Formats: sequence, C-alpha cells, structure tokens
Amino acid sequence: MKFLLKFVLFCGGLVVLLGAGAVITPNLTKNQGSELALAIDNVNPAVKTEAVYAETTVKPIRHYIGGGGEHEYVYEMQTYNQRGEARKLHFESQWVLKPHHYLKITTKGQNVETWEAVDKADVPSGVRQNLLMS
Repeated sequence: MKFLLKFVLFCGGLVVLLGAGAVITPNLTKNQGSELALAIDNVNPAVKTEAVYAETTVKPIRHYIGGGGEHEYVYEMQTYNQRGEARKLHFESQWVLKPHHYLKITTKGQNVETWEAVDKADVPSGVRQNLLMS
C-alpha cells in the first residue's frame, strides 16, 4: 500500500512539474533563435500558433549555400501580433527579401511555419503603427 501511495504521489508531482514547465518555457524561449528554443516551442502544447507581421527593412544576417546548392538567407526581424506584442524572430529564406514590403508570418513560438508577402492594407492598423515606430 505504501508503494502505491508513493507511486501516485510521484506521478502527481511529475504531472505538476511538466505542467509548470509547459507554462513557463514560452517566456524563456521568447526572442531566442537557438535550436533548443525552437525544439521546446515545437513540442510544447501550451505554445499556440499565431500570426505575426513584419516589415522587410532588414538585410539578411547570414548567407550560406544549402545542402542542395541553393542559397539560404537568415533574417532576424522584429514582429508584432494582433495585440501589438513584439517578438524577435529568426527565419530562413531562399530569397533575398525586397525592402519595405510586409510579411504575415505564421509561428508556433519561435518556429516559423509559413510566411507570405501581404499588402499594406492586409496588415492590421495597430500593427502597422508599431512597425513604423520600430
């Protein structure tokens, strides 16, 4: 009986610990471009997918040739979500982005799932204000 009680307490403690970790880690990985931050956000069920917006005013921070011989460009951008919350993202592209265009980026934490160019009119007005000030 004591073994069963210890086992139940251990499992309960483990669930509480994992739950607390799932809630705390999104704050620790925010604005981090490391592989560890990307991996944690990818498997964390507490991290939700959301759309953020950026203006292409930056040059790539890195350029390299990929495994298939293609050009890869790494960007670091300040982005804003619908609520105006800022986040710095790192992502790769096989193209040099044209300056002064707008991107809608679908993310799960620090992971960029998709991105697409959008018209200025498609960017929420509050987000446009933040992009102009940054």
